[in-house]
Amino acid sequence: MNIHSSLEAEKGCPPVTEIWFDNFFMRVLLDAEATGGRLSVCEQWHYKGYAPPVHVHQGEDQTLHVLEGSITARLGDVDTTVSAEESVFLPRGVPHCFLVEEEGTRLLEINTPGGFEGFHIAAGEPATEARLPDRAEPDIGRLMEAAGPYDLEILGPPMA
Repeated sequence: MNIHSSLEAEKGCPPVTEIWFDNFFMRVLLDAEATGGRLSVCEQWHYKGYAPPVHVHQGEDQTLHVLEGSITARLGDVDTTVSAEESVFLPRGVPHCFLVEEEGTRLLEINTPGGFEGFHIAAGEPATEARLPDRAEPDIGRLMEAAGPYDLEILGPPMA
């Protein structure tokens, strides 16, 4: 669902896209189109225990900034706790993943350059309301299919 008020249009703000993706809620706040490809910014809301599989991006660097709650981020073989108001930089070409440590964790995902938000949109579904989706088993086939155009390789299982 796109949210785009007349006030946003007057200010020149891009529409916000809301999706449910792999057991979390995401708002695409700035997409690559809005930034001339320079970056994308997405807000994520998480359940405690959510963890994406170990993966590696070849096309973009990623920064996770925790707004509320905390995560454990794994970069290569190093684990780091990242709490509210802290960030972790995940450079392209280095395998990484994270584990959500607290219920209600919210974070920003910043991708440079932009474009990776398209993976979330392709593998997710439009959110009909701003809330966490019902918990479900991840659709690994759908994730793998959507990953191809974004030079994303899924390497292993999630953190436990």
